[in-house]
Order: sequence, then C-alpha cells, then structure tokens
Amino acid sequence: MNQAAPPVPPELVETNLKPLWACWRALYAARTKRGPLELDLPERRVVLDEKGRIMSVAARERLDAHKLIEDYMIAANVAAAKALEAKKKPVMYRVHEPPSREKLVALKDYLKTFDVEFALGQVIRPSTFNHILERIGEADFRPQIMEQVLRTQTQAYYGPQNHGHFGLALGSYAHFTSPIRRYADLIVHRALVRAWDLDPDAKATGLTDQEAEAMEVTGELISNLERRAMEAERDTLDRYVAAYLADHVGELVQCRITGVQPFGFFATVEALGGDGLVPVSTLGQEYFRYDEASHRLIGEESGDAYASGQRLELRLAEADPITGGLRFELPDAPQGVGRSRQARSQDRGPRPGQRTQGRRGRPGNIRHQGRRR
Repeated sequence: MNQAAPPVPPELVETNLKPLWACWRALYAARTKRGPLELDLPERRVVLDEKGRIMSVAARERLDAHKLIEDYMIAANVAAAKALEAKKKPVMYRVHEPPSREKLVALKDYLKTFDVEFALGQVIRPSTFNHILERIGEADFRPQIMEQVLRTQTQAYYGPQNHGHFGLALGSYAHFTSPIRRYADLIVHRALVRAWDLDPDAKATGLTDQEAEAMEVTGELISNLERRAMEAERDTLDRYVAAYLADHVGELVQCRITGVQPFGFFATVEALGGDGLVPVSTLGQEYFRYDEASHRLIGEESGDAYASGQRLELRLAEADPITGGLRFELPDAPQGVGRSRQARSQDRGPRPGQRTQGRRGRPGNIRHQGRRR
C-alpha cells in the first residue's frame, strides 16, 4: 500500500519553514519586549457562494501564521525607513502620534466609572493601555474598555516628518510591503531605487526632486484617500451584513451595546458585527437621562440603565441592504408599530437606514479593527 506523500517536502520543512518560524519567534519576543498596543477587535469575513449569494458572516480567525506574516511585514517596513534615513533621503513615514491630553482625560473619567484607576502624570506608552486591559482580565466590560482605548488613539497618517508610530512602539516606520495597492509604499520603493542606485536608469523609476519636495502635500492627499477607502470598505461590509440579516427581521439576536447617545444606543450583533440603532423613544414611556461620564442611558423611574459594552437580547426591526442600516428594538417592545413624528423628533437622532455622521448604523467615533498599520 502506497503511503500518501506529505503535504510539504521534508527538506523544505528543514531548510525553509523551521528557520522561518525560529526567526519569527525572535521577532515576536522583541515585539513583546517593545510592548505595542494590543487590542483584540476582530475583523469580519464574508463568505459568498459561486453565485455571489451570502453564505455566512463571521469574525475572521487569527492564527500564528497571520501573526508571523504581520511581524515580518512590520520588520520590512522598519528596514525600509531606516535604509532611507541612512542615506539621508526623504521618507514617506507612516505616523501615529500619541493620544492628546484631552482624550486621555476623557479615558480617565470613563475608567473611573468602572473603579479602574488611570494616572495622567505618567509617561503614556502603548504598554500603559495594555496594563489596563491586563488588570481588567476577562471582565464582562472588557470589550467596551478596549473600544474606549481605541477611541482614545489618534488617527495614523502619511507624512515626510518622522513623529514615530505610537501604536507599534516604533521610532521609524514607513509602509513598504504593498506597492501594488498603496501609493505610499510605491513612493518608498522609488526613493530606495534612487538612494541606493538600484536601477541604472533611475530617472524612470526613482523619486524625482520635485516629488520629494511635494511629499508633505502628497502625504496629506493619500491619507485622505486612505480614509475614504476604509470608509467604503466598512460601508460594503455593513451592506453585506444587512443583506444577510434581511431574512431575519423580527427575530431576537444577541447584541452588545457599542455606543450610547442622548437619542438612543447603538448595538452590534455579536456573531456578525452588524451595527444598528435602538431609538430612545422605543425604550418605554419613562424619560431616559443620558449620563455622559459613564456613557449610559438611565431611566428616571425604573433606574434601568443601558451602558456601552452591555450584552442584551434585541429584536431586529429593520435591515436595509441598500444603505447597510439596521434598527433594533427591545424584545418586549410592540412589534411592527411605527413611531410617530413626535417620537422621531424626540430621538434627536438618525432615522433607520439614514447615514449617521457618514457611517451607516455606527456611532461616529467607533472604528472596527482593520489591520492597517
């Protein structure tokens, strides 16, 4: 009986794969010592059949193989930046500045509502936020703390001035590994070609003096385009999720509150990641007061509270695949009863399916994790 051949030739395992993984373990140990920001906010993965119909929407699995590739890419990005610095040539840096004091004060006030202390006098590093999450452990409110830490961070951008990458705890960082899809990487490639004389005809492939002088303007332009592309990606995922849920309108789904505003609260379907609004007018007859410090809606009579991070069961009231908008109701709310014009005005919030600060069904300061570094 012939024994099946191994999926990978043994000689390839010894000469390539084992050294690859051994090197990654060294990189991972250095990463752990460096202490970059660690937020476990999963991405969504949409699976389609051969006809383009949605089969499933679920969190994307993250394996050690993914971490290996990511750490090698980060190492290559650092090497590219340092190679250009060694030649004293212009670099299109990927910049992520530390959080502003205003955001840190807001985080301190928020953490205090959970009896979690956060000292503002210390030097703020990425590991500072990691230690907060370590102290919290696997508490029920861990997801909302992670989201609040994410909101505290500044938005990364491209530019020729090096201000470091706070989230990765790196002094010099430039995108290099994806020149076919990111213009910033192409700029870095062309700068390397010219700086290191990698092409005899550098006039055709190298970065010109005029382009080097305009890097600040270029950095601002590609940063804006990146944000627009990320917004389009999120909107597309929202539409896929809404299309998948359209067949489940009226059913009860497990949700987690991701944001609270005076006009209601936003909730995410835990298994899928779809975001939608629960208008305050559907919470009952009593008046709900918004507590800004604790990000909660509190009933004046019953004391019932809805807070960011809270898990609860909601009924899916609307799912619009065109806009990507979702709307939820409490399980005991009258099903299928439309809201009055007066109730809509009391919400002071978006109508179902209507854009909310440019994002469908999502509070303006929420960002789902994308692995853009």
